[in-house]
Amino acid sequence: MRIALLSDAHLSGPDDPNQERLIRFFDRLEVDRLCLLGDIFQHWWHFQRGGRLEPFDAYAPVIAALRRHRLLFVPGNHDWHAAEFFREELGAEVGAALTATWDGLRVRLTHGDEADQGAGYRLASGLLRGRAFRALMDGLGPERGWRLLGRIAGQPHADRRPDEALLAAQRAQAARWLEGADLAVCGHTHAPGIHAIGRGHHVNLGDQVRHHTWLWIEDGRFELRSGT
Repeated sequence: MRIALLSDAHLSGPDDPNQERLIRFFDRLEVDRLCLLGDIFQHWWHFQRGGRLEPFDAYAPVIAALRRHRLLFVPGNHDWHAAEFFREELGAEVGAALTATWDGLRVRLTHGDEADQGAGYRLASGLLRGRAFRALMDGLGPERGWRLLGRIAGQPHADRRPDEALLAAQRAQAARWLEGADLAVCGHTHAPGIHAIGRGHHVNLGDQVRHHTWLWIEDGRFELRSGT
């Protein structure tokens, strides 16, 4: 099997040059499974219209490119609300933490933000995922909702510096998961790399804002590639 895994594109609409680049990558990619491990979109919401889920128009070309792939989606802290859309509209396998076995390679997949146990981060996450914020967004509708989420999410940072404490927490988490897997794959920190832990490996996918790195798996072998 041929598997491509990436995360942290933080796409923000048609004015984002990374969006067009990634669409071209999806269009030419030939794989058995495409795995998106969160924060593909800088901010996401969808709305019920005529019995269907409709996301922001700015992401329509991305969605069209994704429809040709068999998808696995792990929501991130920027696009957690996309889980239902990916499951219902794109037929993706969706979960906050997923396990897969490809050609004998056992892989554990997460976004990586679950390693962040900071009180401020957890408080903000809880508020944004709560019923009150959901009601607010649904009431605002697509145009005003896009503006509000854009202000909350801010702009992607191409010069983001690694958070060493969070990287250490991710490695500790990966060590636990590697007791039953060969690979523990995540993103979130925008710090690409493959690190041996015991008999397994912890893979950080990096990002599509600065590093443009992604993981290729084929016939049980894996490598971190640069360039999308």
